[in-house]
Amino acid sequence: MCFKSLFRLMIILAALTMALPEAQGQWFRKKDNADALYEQAVQETNRKNYERAIALSQEALEQRPDFNDMELLLGRLYMLTQRWDAARKHVGNVLKKDPKYLDAHYYRINIEVSTRRFDVALKAVDAALKEFPDRKDLQLRKLGVLDAAGRLIEGNLYAEALIRRFPRDGEVLKAYTGHYIENARRYRAQELPAAAVASLQKALEADPGNAEARELLGASDLSARTRSAAEEQLEADLEANPSSYELLMKKLNLLRENMRYAEALTVLQTIYRYHPTSAEARALETELRLEAAAFYTQTDPYMLYQSILERDPGNREALRKVIGLATSRGAYREAMTWINAGLRREPQSTELLLLKLDLLEYERRFTEAATVAGNLLQRNPADTDIRQRYTELKIASARDYTGQQQHEEALAELSDAQQVSPRDSLVLDALVNSYAAQRDYTRALAVLDERIAVAPSEEGALKQASLLTDAGRYDEAADVLEGLLARNPDNPRYVTAYTENRLLAGSRLLQQDEFPLAAAQLRAVLTSDPDNRDALNYLVNLYSGANQPDSALYFADRALAAYPDDREFLLKKSAILTTMQRYTEANALVRGLMARYPYTLQYRNAYADNLLSAAAQQKRSGQLDSAMNSYRQVLALNPRDSVALLNLVNMNLEGQRYDSAHAYINQSLRNDPEWAAMRQRQAQAYEGQKDFVAAAAAADTLVVLRPTSDHRGYADYLESRTLKNQFGLHFLRSRYDYSENKYDIATLEYIRFFKKGSFGGRINYAGREQGTGLQGEAELYYTHNPKWYSYAHAAFANQLVFPQWRLGYTVYRTFKNDGEVGLGVRYLHRDTLRSTSGLVSVARGFGDFWFNLRGYGVWEADDLTSSYALVGRYYMNNRQDFLSMTVGLGTSPDDRSRLIQFSELSGLLTRSVAAGYQRTFRYRTTLGLNASWITQKVSDQQFRNQYDLYISIMRRF
Repeated sequence: MCFKSLFRLMIILAALTMALPEAQGQWFRKKDNADALYEQAVQETNRKNYERAIALSQEALEQRPDFNDMELLLGRLYMLTQRWDAARKHVGNVLKKDPKYLDAHYYRINIEVSTRRFDVALKAVDAALKEFPDRKDLQLRKLGVLDAAGRLIEGNLYAEALIRRFPRDGEVLKAYTGHYIENARRYRAQELPAAAVASLQKALEADPGNAEARELLGASDLSARTRSAAEEQLEADLEANPSSYELLMKKLNLLRENMRYAEALTVLQTIYRYHPTSAEARALETELRLEAAAFYTQTDPYMLYQSILERDPGNREALRKVIGLATSRGAYREAMTWINAGLRREPQSTELLLLKLDLLEYERRFTEAATVAGNLLQRNPADTDIRQRYTELKIASARDYTGQQQHEEALAELSDAQQVSPRDSLVLDALVNSYAAQRDYTRALAVLDERIAVAPSEEGALKQASLLTDAGRYDEAADVLEGLLARNPDNPRYVTAYTENRLLAGSRLLQQDEFPLAAAQLRAVLTSDPDNRDALNYLVNLYSGANQPDSALYFADRALAAYPDDREFLLKKSAILTTMQRYTEANALVRGLMARYPYTLQYRNAYADNLLSAAAQQKRSGQLDSAMNSYRQVLALNPRDSVALLNLVNMNLEGQRYDSAHAYINQSLRNDPEWAAMRQRQAQAYEGQKDFVAAAAAADTLVVLRPTSDHRGYADYLESRTLKNQFGLHFLRSRYDYSENKYDIATLEYIRFFKKGSFGGRINYAGREQGTGLQGEAELYYTHNPKWYSYAHAAFANQLVFPQWRLGYTVYRTFKNDGEVGLGVRYLHRDTLRSTSGLVSVARGFGDFWFNLRGYGVWEADDLTSSYALVGRYYMNNRQDFLSMTVGLGTSPDDRSRLIQFSELSGLLTRSVAAGYQRTFRYRTTLGLNASWITQKVSDQQFRNQYDLYISIMRRF
């Protein structure tokens, strides 16, 4: 800690001391005293009075055991006095309390390097990099430790990774070249000149001007020849003009003549750097490399040592040289082949086993490496370094198995490691992670308890809380974290962990639809952190999803009090208000967002959705004008909105505002010509306007888009409405039980349809013994307006069979519920009979059923009689077809089968029942069949029966 920071801290502490109650004064006096002792210890350290500084540090730690800066200074003092175990202990304590203390990590690395415990030093570097993965200085430190440990293979790989990550960094470049220069010195000391030259060439590739590398490359023991006077002159000339193409080519050719190919290739790289477009240099490279290959085949030490082994496989020196050369060149498979060959001759060679172990570990073949380390450990059970390495390799092997989802194999590896190092924290940590990966949280927690017992730490408590959360034991996890907070109330890391635990628990319970439990977790977060954004957001979502808008609105308002301009919370509040049908407030919020962010489509869509919801509610409550206005506002935002367009069309069709409906229909079809539902509405609008030609054309397009049976039927119906003519044939046969004669009537019919209704005529023919009866009829249906229509009928005949005159008129009033009421009059003249009738008709539909009750009052001279008929129909196939049933009392003036006997039946008690079926094919051809039974009471003891069969066929054209 720097003195300025310390001074500011002391000022803050002094101010707090004055503000806190008197009961806490003693604690602050101790704190101030410890700070004073720290300053004295720093001064004594600067004066190199180490023992006095140690005494002051120990006194300060007795007063304040959690004084990390003080304990780190004590560790440093022990380092300065080379009391390494004590230094290691105190630096380790600092890191347990604060893993993010960077200086402590550096001290720990330096302790292990100073005591030449390089494997432990590498672990220390890795631990530091875990906390600070992006610090370049730590990565450079790791490279230095690898070099100090002599782990050349790993060092080469790490150096290459560093230069790739920091290709233009001066510090990294210096460390990279330094690494390869150090490798060259090692190879030179091991009498491996070719490997040394290869390392120097790597250094010069990165830094061609490196004087140290050039000097070593030109050393007598690395070059078979001394420099000639010509070469010395060239060097002098190049110092004055280092980029001269002519001088560089002369030097290259001189080195080539002397068969110093490695140096020649280095010069060629220099030429490329200064003269990258030189075609001569490019052409020369292949030739130069071919010559070098041929030369080194005869002079390469690797090849020479290999030839020695071929003649003398047991030569240990040659084997060592071949393995070293192969490794230095990156030929790791060849190196492994030679190591295995050596082990076949000397299976117990510790040197070869260690080499094999290094190579397997470098190639990340951890399972095989652990096996080799296990063999070494069996022969040297007291070797702590081998024991530690075996443990680490088993952990690495288990990690690989876990990555491949081979959990049983991973646990077997960790079990082996635990047998060797039962209390090793790394092994226990790995076991915890392995069980956690399998979601076996019970075992994971049991091992973690063992880990905490071995080395209690707050990190262990954090891990315990995390596992309890994963196991769904949220309250227990919270208890652990609350314990940490109680001991460290101002530690932001624990505060964050507690909050994250509660949030995670809440989110998982939400996913399980455990709303009350999730709400309890999230409310607990707000207890410690009232403005926690995530908790507020989860609670708004929770209560919205649980259909509790009042609670959702409460937390939305609370969130906006903490984050007044938060767009997400403003949008959520708008959605909640929409759910509560408070559309004006909801729209005001979204309009505000639209004003601030006019190009954000999300807010325009939200505003449109609010308007649509408002319109739907207004429509349900009967506020049709307000609903249509809301839909029009939606279209102002998005003219292509299908919901608004469809509703506006439907509402205009229902109100019979067909021109307005067409305007929205046309707008919709411009947006999407293949919108089938809108094509159907277009046909309905034309149908409402009685423009059946246009309606049929729209329906035909609908059939092309959606060729369903309903659409085809609708198109056929509309097409039939464009046909203006209908021709019909009817046949009535009547039989009587009181007569052997059969009476038939044949009818020829023509009807013409027009916009307001239809008119037509019939010719009825009936043959009798006394002659042929003919009757002509005219009929008219006329629609006055959507609510009123009329029916008129007139008939004239010769008097042989039919009445001479028949006249009739009825006016009908229709209603929205498929009902109608009619009033009419009928007149009949036959022979001397004059009959006038009044008619009252009531009809009503109920779904697919339709009923019609008719009553007649009949005046004949001074007599008044009555008759009644009830007709019921059941419609099928979109009302094209129906079954009918009729019951009657009395003789109806509209009953064609009995008009020829009307005068005879008048005054008799007549009952009738009839059933019929009518089928229409594509709204064009209609077939009908009706049968009836009529009985008349002549006297108390005498009844007469009549049976009718009526067949009809009609065709529109």
